[in-house]
Amino acid sequence: MLIGEELIVVTLLEFLQSRLTEDKLTALAAIEGSPAWHSSLAFRDVKDEHGHFVVEADRHHPSVEQAAHIARHCPARALADVEVKRLVIADYLRSDAAAELLARGALENVLRRLSSVYADHPDYNPSWS
Repeated sequence: MLIGEELIVVTLLEFLQSRLTEDKLTALAAIEGSPAWHSSLAFRDVKDEHGHFVVEADRHHPSVEQAAHIARHCPARALADVEVKRLVIADYLRSDAAAELLARGALENVLRRLSSVYADHPDYNPSWS
């Protein structure tokens, strides 16, 4: 049984690491000026920290709320999010001593929760929920 659980965890780790790599590459590809963005709510535009347009709204799209959301989830934040999740994975991989079994189980639950944001991905395994 333990072997089966370990296989699930390895697959879970591989899945999560692959999604984090995709997130990082997507964020890096979105950077044209700088990775930190902000929104100009009066104009529904999203600009990077140097004032370059990332999204320039027409009269219909994006809405003020959409522009704020786009700016809030800028490449800089996405990259920071990826790095924090990788630190959690590293903590999990280091916690293999018998005395840390409880901590490892708690970290495994964290990994399952982190992976759940990708539940719509075709490689996601519902048993991870």
